[in-house]
Amino acid sequence: MKVMVVDDNAIVRLGLQSVLHRIDDVDEVIEADDAFSALEAHHTHSPDIILLDISMPPGRSGLDILPELARDASVIMLTSNRDPSSIRQALDAGARGYLVHGQLGINEVAGAIETCRSGGLVLGREAADVMLSPPTQDFTDNPLRAQVSDREAEILDLAATGMSNSRIAQRLFLSERTVKNYLNSAYPKIQVHSRAEAIAVWLSPPPPHQ
Repeated sequence: MKVMVVDDNAIVRLGLQSVLHRIDDVDEVIEADDAFSALEAHHTHSPDIILLDISMPPGRSGLDILPELARDASVIMLTSNRDPSSIRQALDAGARGYLVHGQLGINEVAGAIETCRSGGLVLGREAADVMLSPPTQDFTDNPLRAQVSDREAEILDLAATGMSNSRIAQRLFLSERTVKNYLNSAYPKIQVHSRAEAIAVWLSPPPPHQ
């Protein structure tokens, strides 16, 4: 069985490669660090299982390429992103699982892969909670998303739910300073000057073309 790991973090890829090589049924591990190389490797190697991150370098995100990858491979989202809208979007687009970094050992990864191969759906605790709960406010149609990067949008989504910079940093495995830098970078793009203003316009964006 061929497994492809798609993540821009080299440490994450190395850790997953170490885990995957210890699973008997895994014959080959393929790596990709962005959307373009993921699509290229997908066409070249035809992996059976793909472990796919959401946030990657500027360009297409994991969610953007998911429908194409899911046509002929079982895709498990393996990410630090716990955002409910991202979870719903991924599963609606064809992902066979959604798991969060930091909670997985060799047994969990092996079990997830086997479940997907058998046609099952693999949901971590966060994803299961989302799918069992009624939908909350959906930010995916926010026209302001086009003005910011994927990571900036991800952080604004979390800030709009009431999370502090410190909590966002813990959630996304970033430093608090990095979270603040992303927010500061986003402010001029959505024409605000503070965190409070950013949250207000993110929750109630102006209509398109206004």
